[in-house]
Amino acid sequence: MNDPVLGLSSLRKATQDIHAAFESELKVAMPAAGKQDYQKFVEAMWGWLSPFENALWQAEWPDEMQAAERNGKSAWLLSDLRSAGLDDNDIASIPLAHCELDLQTPASRYGIAYVLEGAQLGSQVLSKRLSPALRPWPARWLAGYGDDVARNWRGFMQSAEAFLNNEQASRIAAQSARQTFASLQAWFHLRGAA
Repeated sequence: MNDPVLGLSSLRKATQDIHAAFESELKVAMPAAGKQDYQKFVEAMWGWLSPFENALWQAEWPDEMQAAERNGKSAWLLSDLRSAGLDDNDIASIPLAHCELDLQTPASRYGIAYVLEGAQLGSQVLSKRLSPALRPWPARWLAGYGDDVARNWRGFMQSAEAFLNNEQASRIAAQSARQTFASLQAWFHLRGAA
């Protein structure tokens, strides 16, 4: 009998294929990506994330997750949209996704957070490659947590490991993480960003 895969390992295992597929399709990650690709990325991410981000981080979390500090990625996207020259009317016309993610259970919220917090690691890689093509655009999303990205990721990993310490919680979080990637991938396809 195999031991169940628990904690962060369950999230990695459940999402490995869809995560890789999504990253390989991202237009902003292509070698020739530039300002138009980044703007399309930001508009798509804004349309997907802004409808549910506050509800996600304002839900119940263990103190060590510092959820209030993690809430605000939509503000980074908004800053990027404004830096791209979009005004309030332009931003209001960006289509918004209907959130079908499960925000009700703690385990499912960990699955969603896994995707969002992991995106901050990926953004560090993108930032190094894209920054020269984006200047003078500040690319606030790519800056993410800045010098705190590693500390925040470690904090998330520790909290996830502690919370997802049983088979049921790990299974729910893994399903949620996979659904989150699928939702993001479908939206990015629809918006032409992948």
